[in-house]
Amino acid sequence: MRTQSPAFATLTARLTAGLFLALVFGLFVISVVDESRFARERIGVSLDEHTDGLAVEWIEPGLPAQQAGLQVGDLILVTGEDYGAMLDTLDDQIDARTGDSASLTILRNDQRLTLDLVPGAPIDIGKLLAQLVMVLAYAGLALLSARYRHQDIRARLLMIFVGLISIELAMPFGHTLPDIWLLALLMVWLLITGAQIALELHLVSLIPGRLPMVQRHPWIVHTYYVIGAAIGLGLSGILAWQWHNPASQPWSLMTNAESLVLAGWAISVSLILIRQVARADSVRGRNQALLVLLGLAPWVAYILAASFWPGWDQLGETWTQTIENLTLLAFPAAVFVAIFRYGLLDIENLVRRSLVYGVVSALVLILLYKLLTAALPWFTANLGEEAGLWLITALAVAIGVLFRPLRHHIEQLVERGLFPERRALRKRLIEVTGKLAGQGNLTDLLERLARETREALGLRWVLVLAIEGRARKRHLAHSLGIEPTDAAALGSQLNPDSTVFAALTRRQRPLSVRRLGRQHPTPADILRQAGAEILVPLFLQRRLVGLMCLSAKASGELFAREEVELLDLFSHHIATRLENLRLFQDATYEGLTGLLRREAILEQLETECELARTNGTPLCLAMIDLDHFKAVNDSHGHLFGDQILEKVAVTMGRQIRAIDALGRFGGEEFLLVMPDTDIEGGHGAAEKLLRAIADLRFTTPDGKESVQITASIGLSGLAVGNRHDSAQTLLSRADKAVYQAKAKGRNQIVISND
Repeated sequence: MRTQSPAFATLTARLTAGLFLALVFGLFVISVVDESRFARERIGVSLDEHTDGLAVEWIEPGLPAQQAGLQVGDLILVTGEDYGAMLDTLDDQIDARTGDSASLTILRNDQRLTLDLVPGAPIDIGKLLAQLVMVLAYAGLALLSARYRHQDIRARLLMIFVGLISIELAMPFGHTLPDIWLLALLMVWLLITGAQIALELHLVSLIPGRLPMVQRHPWIVHTYYVIGAAIGLGLSGILAWQWHNPASQPWSLMTNAESLVLAGWAISVSLILIRQVARADSVRGRNQALLVLLGLAPWVAYILAASFWPGWDQLGETWTQTIENLTLLAFPAAVFVAIFRYGLLDIENLVRRSLVYGVVSALVLILLYKLLTAALPWFTANLGEEAGLWLITALAVAIGVLFRPLRHHIEQLVERGLFPERRALRKRLIEVTGKLAGQGNLTDLLERLARETREALGLRWVLVLAIEGRARKRHLAHSLGIEPTDAAALGSQLNPDSTVFAALTRRQRPLSVRRLGRQHPTPADILRQAGAEILVPLFLQRRLVGLMCLSAKASGELFAREEVELLDLFSHHIATRLENLRLFQDATYEGLTGLLRREAILEQLETECELARTNGTPLCLAMIDLDHFKAVNDSHGHLFGDQILEKVAVTMGRQIRAIDALGRFGGEEFLLVMPDTDIEGGHGAAEKLLRAIADLRFTTPDGKESVQITASIGLSGLAVGNRHDSAQTLLSRADKAVYQAKAKGRNQIVISND
């Protein structure tokens, strides 16, 4: 296997880059020479074919045509069989008189006039500078992309695409070139255009990721290049045919074909990018595609206007050229931002991979060199030529097989040696995410997230906020180290309706407090005074479900860009965990009371009953039924009834142990499962509930009266050693006991005697 050494690859790359720059610079020098020659012959007029001569369509102010008195609508009388011959005759006349006065015969309002015209104008330095700026912008982008060409196909496509554009922009306009050279120049330009169409369609199909259609049908990429080649060759053929047969077809045929091709190209690229923006599954990817789309949007508008707007030619050459220059500069500017701001090309990945493959390639080359120069002669001399060759071949194959594990090992060494902080932080954040998986309570999860994140990043404190449900209920938790006054100040600014939330919703990625202060100084000052440094939004499917507010590091160091990027990735895992917990709670707990749902409390009863029978421990079940609750609903409405249920649930939850399970069994019925509790212990717990409920007072919606709620409680139990009674049996006994309590006058406890 023949492998290029890194030094040779670098030399080749530098040589290629040098040839590319030499070509671009040489073309630009020719452009300067062509422009200077054209300036000596320039008269500043736009002409169109007429049966008797050349009609003046537009005159540039301050140039010889206007100074000589030419007006729009004048007809310059020039002999010739066709338009091209007329122009040649006029050009010869002006060339012969460059620097001297040339006489032009014109027809104006049916009158023949003779005007003296002195050809020549100053060189358009602004035009050349604008051309140079655009050439440098695209050439620079091509050289930047070339650095990543081996690691990313998008970089390779971008390198060739913008490289061709820089060559095209450096090409001379051909005002003073011989006809054959001008024809060759135009044909090369058309062929380059065909190649650009194919390359750009391929490129935008990969930003930020491969287009699903291209993923399913890879042959579409080949179609891009077939279409590009057909367009380039087809337009070049039309141009060559009309160039040699100018009288057979009007030049509008070429113009219309070119306009249709450019318009179709612009629309196709725009539609693909719009689709890429819509389907992007990450904020960074969406921003990459969006920036490229925004960079191309001015060019698309320019192409459509120049192709289909009748008034485009009326703007004049100065305006149209300025607009074209600005639209062309928008694309490299947007791509530069996409690369350096949103990671369109992975710079760190390039460094890591370059080192890895460079080291591995060097080792493989050394081994192969030693095999061929040292081992081969020894084996041939001792084992014979044929046996030696077979053995050397086997060793070479073994080296090839070892390439992959060797690469992996060196990659690990490079990762640990050059990027230890990123590796350690990534590992720590993964551990934090893993620890959160065992949290079944939202408050516990937020507190642990704040604590673990603080330790992982070495921060002074961390505050975490989660937004729950459509009501956008806030849940706040923070780590140690934050002052109560600072926590209160942060809480006042971090709410779903705040300016901070609106800014994070727009940005959809981590935001520094310093950057927030550029547009929203007041909330930023409050956050800064509390010690906040970075805001990390928690997004799930484009919905902001919370945020993490991070303080400065305890060491005083600033956040590195890599750390912020890892936090961005980390935030998506946290948002997913929050959503999973929310879904679990929605399926397990009620939204109104916050207690276990009917299915969940019955499942808990089954589990505890089985454990009690297996372990020989007692179990007590209490069924709580609110007295006269239907009458309250009928008299004061269901909303008032819901308030009572919610308050009763909170009150009961404060009276029970952590190991007990409390759930809503029906409308106003509740179940309390008490493990390791006999009937006597359960009776004591029931008495506490009875008193706590009876102590509650509720003011009616009209404010005219106070309502007291009582409850009837039925108890059933599983005694120690009872291995026969089931959960259903306990439930049936408790239900009968409740009815007995109600029959005895309510607001009391009855123990099942079964």
